[in-house]
Amino acid sequence: MAIYEKLMGNPFVDTGICGICEWLGRGVQPEQITTTDLEKVVTEVVPILRPFDKKKPEAHGWKNWVSIFTTNHPLTHPSKKGDRAAGFKEALLNHIANAENLSQSGDCIGCGRRDANIWLSRTGVPLTGSGKLRNFFPTFAEGVGYCSACAFAIQLSPLALVATGGRFLMLHSNSWNALRAWTRKCLEDIQLQRIRLEISGCFNPGYANPRNGLFYMTREMVEFGEMRWDEDISLQVYCFTNFGQGPELEIFYMPAPVFRFLRIVHQSEFKIAWQQIVRSGYSKVNWAKVKSEEDYKNRTNRVYENLLEDRSILRYFLNRPAQKPRGNWELLSLYLKEVRNMDQARLNKIKDVGDFIADSIRVSGRDRRLTQLERAKSYRECRNVLRFVIRERISQGAQEPLFSLEDYVEHLFPASNNVTFWSETRDLLLFRIYEKLHGWLQEQGLVDFDEDTASVDDDLSETDLPKED
Repeated sequence: MAIYEKLMGNPFVDTGICGICEWLGRGVQPEQITTTDLEKVVTEVVPILRPFDKKKPEAHGWKNWVSIFTTNHPLTHPSKKGDRAAGFKEALLNHIANAENLSQSGDCIGCGRRDANIWLSRTGVPLTGSGKLRNFFPTFAEGVGYCSACAFAIQLSPLALVATGGRFLMLHSNSWNALRAWTRKCLEDIQLQRIRLEISGCFNPGYANPRNGLFYMTREMVEFGEMRWDEDISLQVYCFTNFGQGPELEIFYMPAPVFRFLRIVHQSEFKIAWQQIVRSGYSKVNWAKVKSEEDYKNRTNRVYENLLEDRSILRYFLNRPAQKPRGNWELLSLYLKEVRNMDQARLNKIKDVGDFIADSIRVSGRDRRLTQLERAKSYRECRNVLRFVIRERISQGAQEPLFSLEDYVEHLFPASNNVTFWSETRDLLLFRIYEKLHGWLQEQGLVDFDEDTASVDDDLSETDLPKED
């Protein structure tokens, strides 16, 4: 049996194993790791993990170590004399000496495949209990039981953490390939620090906003070609600090449909349009003064927030002041089918109705119906606009009805729990009308707006969620 295997289940253990594998080489898998490999990692990594010394600011060192393992850790304990790194190396080598291969069962909380032979608290595992205060642990033990192999892996987990505004992001996933993809990004940065002899600590891409940091992570991960397209990958990111005076934990979950959608848009012809949609989600940004992404990347982004909260981002596909869509119908349909699980038949019918309304507006030579639809603030007002369009199409000699009664009930305004989410249909119709008529509206002098200054704050939509009536 091996010492480690893929996805053992404990996020700190899996993160550490990923860091070990990537350090040893891209082709190395957990099942191949030997005690000799672990000793090699200790020899090479411990000098890098040496903590930053405030008394020697001219020297380089790993910053914020106490926020990961507290001040009682061998590398940070204030009472330790001599070379702290030597003490840490000795502790790691002791873990290796006591590491056993995986078996069928065990009471180790990290793997469940070996018996625990060491009891750890927050000093050894972030966010675990509080020293020797027994009321923080199961059965009032002095700590939580881990095996030496898992304890070793946890000590290497900082290799794959992301620093963000005084806290850390730790990725966990149902996909080993996804974990390796992100760990590789972190290790590349640390190896570069090592080459330059400028050690500063965990990979820090400059995201103080952890939600925006998470989406940065997914944007980088999609470039990793080894993740299969048929793999339903979900992500769970732990944003934490283990600092003694205020430990914190926040968990973000990205379901597989959202990650799959992001993989597609970042690797296809939709990439530029998606960037425009994301850009529209930032709040309180004066785009006229923006010089680089650094000026806004930590602002709250409602596109990201809504995707994590399972709320619609439909409104961000619309630049209503400019009467122009962001992206095209294919991109919008991809989002609605992948993330919102919308039926293709409904999408097709709304597209057809939007085309009919656009044709009617063009024939009339006026944008009155479009303006009325934009200003509709209730189901009743929206329904009346459609009635006006039906009457105009009859007077224009249209051969087809705008929609059938069945289409109206089943596709345009389907009810869920006796609630009609009418504004979703209104916004979908507006998107299609904008897509069909934006050029015509400009030619007629009916719209003249600089899209670069537009944001969702300018839009007429009142809320992120469809209104109920």
